[in-house]
Amino acid sequence: MTSGDLLADAVEELYSADPEEFTERRTELIARARAAGQAAAARRIAALRKPTRSAWVINRLARADPGAVSRLAALGQELRDAELSRDGSRLRELSQARRQLIAALLRQALTASGQQSAPAAMREDITTTLAAALADPEVAEQIQQATLLRPAQRAGFGTAQAPTLALVPPPGTRQPADGRGARAAGAKAGRAEAERAQAEAERARAEAERARAEAERTQAAAEQPRDEAERAQAAAERARAEAERARAEAEAWAERDRRARARAGAEQALAEAEEAVLATRTAEEELTDTVRRLEHQLNELRQQLQDARAEARQAVIAQRKARQVLARLPE
Repeated sequence: MTSGDLLADAVEELYSADPEEFTERRTELIARARAAGQAAAARRIAALRKPTRSAWVINRLARADPGAVSRLAALGQELRDAELSRDGSRLRELSQARRQLIAALLRQALTASGQQSAPAAMREDITTTLAAALADPEVAEQIQQATLLRPAQRAGFGTAQAPTLALVPPPGTRQPADGRGARAAGAKAGRAEAERAQAEAERARAEAERARAEAERTQAAAEQPRDEAERAQAAAERARAEAERARAEAEAWAERDRRARARAGAEQALAEAEEAVLATRTAEEELTDTVRRLEHQLNELRQQLQDARAEARQAVIAQRKARQVLARLPE
């Protein structure tokens, strides 16, 4: 399995599963990639971040119904067209369709993820993200990939457009007709003269080649003893070159072995650093989850406090009424 396949499978699994299982499962996938010898894939899997629960719900919607984002994008384009044309009745009609589509997709997303009893804050995050996808095609494309990490927000329908530029081609050029025959005659005469000069040059070059060949034959006969000495010297040079290659090869093997040991040490250090980073991120995410749980509990306690205060006020009112009734009774 290639590095890209490992990463794609990890993305599919991590962003489909419940966020509570994200950190543990990511650690397992990193170990699997390392065991397969895919260090690059392991690093990229370690860089994947845990989505919020509301973002995960939207990712589940995109995976369960890929056409949902397309419907949002299509309606968003219709709204932008209506805005540009200033068609008020069409805008009102499409605005109603917008509310209905977002409400329907919200219900579908909560059902697909088993979050029908989701709190109001999560519902608000999902609603604003769907509205952002309707207003901004880039947000819609991100949701389509089903790897959203955080809710998105955007207002309006994004009708601003860049101006269209028209390129005007340059006018064509015309060649003057005057003097065309004279120029043609002059060109013909020039070509004939050039051909004669070229023929003379070819004959001179052939004579020079014959003279050079004769001189080389004479020189070869005179230099035969020197050639024998040069061949002997060449044989010695080849032997020396062989010795040099053998020495260079031995040094290369030694250098490769040294580099291999150094690389192994560096990879070990990198692996330990990645594990430290992963541990830090895991601790950060766990602390973030703890803070969210505590904030949720704090909100619940605040609500209970408000309820208790309301009950206390009712009890005080009842107490006062009871005292008033008791005071009116004869002793």
